[in-house]
Amino acid sequence: MNMTIDATMGGAILTIDQAAAYLSIPKATLYTWRTRRTGFGPPAVKLGGCLRYRRSDLDAWVADHVESFDDLPGGRDDGAAAGVSLSRASRPR
Repeated sequence: MNMTIDATMGGAILTIDQAAAYLSIPKATLYTWRTRRTGFGPPAVKLGGCLRYRRSDLDAWVADHVESFDDLPGGRDDGAAAGVSLSRASRPR
């Protein structure tokens, strides 16, 4: 199957394989977001029993999920500036 996506097709309808390739994630992740994390992933359209994604919906969903370090308490260097380790604590042995 050809996974090439034409960038000139702004309102294109993509299959789940194409949507996963477009987002650079596994197809299983899209299925998981739909079934186990209802409402989290990008909105899909069901056409003839098949899931389809509009490219504009994928772009909007990505734009809504851009990480902003300004939203974190104290900004980006909150713990690092105070000399606090930002890594997870080790499990006891």
